[in-house]
Amino acid sequence: MAEVHSQYPSEKQIQDKFFHDFLARRSSVRVKNWTGWSYRKGRTHSEVSLFYREFDLAQFHIDGTGLVLSGYEVKGWRKVSIKGKEAKMVEPAFGDGLDQALALLEQGADFASVIYPEPKKQEDKEVLKRLCDHFAPNIGIIYVQNDLTSFYDFRPPQHNLYTNIDRKKKMTGGTFSDISELRPWAKQQKY
Repeated sequence: MAEVHSQYPSEKQIQDKFFHDFLARRSSVRVKNWTGWSYRKGRTHSEVSLFYREFDLAQFHIDGTGLVLSGYEVKGWRKVSIKGKEAKMVEPAFGDGLDQALALLEQGADFASVIYPEPKKQEDKEVLKRLCDHFAPNIGIIYVQNDLTSFYDFRPPQHNLYTNIDRKKKMTGGTFSDISELRPWAKQQKY
């Protein structure tokens, strides 16, 4: 499918912009379309662990508590063809991606957010926030303006209390479409 006009940012456009511009502001390791990792069992044996749900974007960074993994589910406008009518652009369905963000938490993320194009109506934002407050309290919501000039946390994610630091330390590689430059702490596995 051809890229859409910036008035209607596609998932790929949002993902690329967030990966290259906004996540790059931290001293982190960023991964795009991450489907799993390999982990060590002893000095010579390793095994592959594939996720149930892909991380559209993942970010590893170090803070005062150690290694932190943030996962992002990205949703964008898409072209829909209806039989006998001209194709039109539609925004993501209400709550689309919340299930995937919850799966990111189950798969080891400390934080998980869904990135959406900014809705036209403030009421839509408030209803989605209420839904998350009641049924997905750990999930963050990030909105991007349709011209892709800025992203903002509408609802910050909450820390996943069930994450496992030992599991994150074993994440040594995997399958992905793009990765940022590895930081010295990542190369030396100092986390």
